[in-house]
Amino acid sequence: MAVSLRYVSSASPVSLVIATDRTLIALDPGADPRLVEHLWQQVSDGADFESLVGIMPAESAGRPLSFVLIGDIVERADGASLMALVNGPTGFDVAAAGAPQHIAPSGSSPWLRTSLQHVTHVAIGAQTDAATPQLPLAAGVVAVSRVDVSIGHAERETASDAPSSHESSSSVLLDAHADAHDGQTVARVPGSVVVTGPVRLANVPHTPPTKMFGYRVNGGQAFGLDLPHRFGRSPRVASGGDARLVPLLSPTKTVSATHLDVRQVGDAVVVSDLGSTNGTSIIEPGAQWRRLAAGESVAVPAGTFIDLGDGNVIEVMPGVPLA
Repeated sequence: MAVSLRYVSSASPVSLVIATDRTLIALDPGADPRLVEHLWQQVSDGADFESLVGIMPAESAGRPLSFVLIGDIVERADGASLMALVNGPTGFDVAAAGAPQHIAPSGSSPWLRTSLQHVTHVAIGAQTDAATPQLPLAAGVVAVSRVDVSIGHAERETASDAPSSHESSSSVLLDAHADAHDGQTVARVPGSVVVTGPVRLANVPHTPPTKMFGYRVNGGQAFGLDLPHRFGRSPRVASGGDARLVPLLSPTKTVSATHLDVRQVGDAVVVSDLGSTNGTSIIEPGAQWRRLAAGESVAVPAGTFIDLGDGNVIEVMPGVPLA
């Protein structure tokens, strides 16, 4: 297990972030520097959540202080548990128990205190373009427009910039306005059962990639295509296979259990219908919608939309150059 932090630097920061692998505090950029220094010292000394709650002020520099305090992050096999205190309207985004949520006070109270279980990702700040580089952060104080935290095994790390090598790295950008949708939950699952619909990659060059492409479901979180991805109501992969499984909601069962395979091959994104019952439709930039034949594979450019049914639309995101 590991906690990975990445941030987007900004000349006009949205937050001052104090971060370690167990605590994350996001403050108004106008917070008193003496408060920032004091909090950093407490976090560096290993202060727990309750201790930090006791010293978080309602005001700083003569005005109300908006902040997010996340602490007592404890890693577990199925994601982390954590405590959170929010003051002000901004809040934060989280993927917990397989569903994205936006955590912020509601009603007349400016405060919200909560505990969360099975957390795999946390994000504070506005959604950024998939091509916007993120920088790694081990521990420290940074002025940021966004910070992303990934909790889990290395293959589930966040990275909305290009990885510096061909190691497994999945791009995660939690959208504060994204609908709660299982298609935004990505889990790497080693193969265990057989699935029909082999992927045929005819006429696709297997050259080393120079870019990392990605995708998102229904305009939500962006994920990197570092591994093949299988989409469906309850997607599976053949024994010995290696893929990320992306479950989609489909109340009418229009989406097949294992419906679609999307993977990067060299600098091509290959979309493969896996013999789905109700079919797959795609629309490439500047073209018309067309339906794939059952089991058909096709290389598609960035900007392509893939419709699986029941409102599940996948967008192929632009590639980010690899170092």
